[in-house]
Amino acid sequence: MCDGIEIVAMDGFTGFKTASKEHLPDAVEVMDPFHVVQLAGDALDRTRQRVQQETLGHRGRKGDPLYAIRRVLRTGKAFLTPRQQVRLDRVFADPQQGLM
Repeated sequence: MCDGIEIVAMDGFTGFKTASKEHLPDAVEVMDPFHVVQLAGDALDRTRQRVQQETLGHRGRKGDPLYAIRRVLRTGKAFLTPRQQVRLDRVFADPQQGLM
């Protein structure tokens, strides 16, 4: 019954991997796309927070360029509005003055 299963998509929970190895030893485990994107977004947030702390010496506050674009950073390039693209370009050109 399980002989035809070649690939198992799952999240990062180790219990799933353990169960997969036990019941489907020949199947390849892969992380599902939703959780891959979620992990990438979390890494992006941690990086933004670290850069915010290093450049301004405090957590993000209203008016801080990196804090102000936190949601824009998670938007796919194909879905950015022209205004969002300008905001990103300004912040990456100069994080201190990005939204001025």
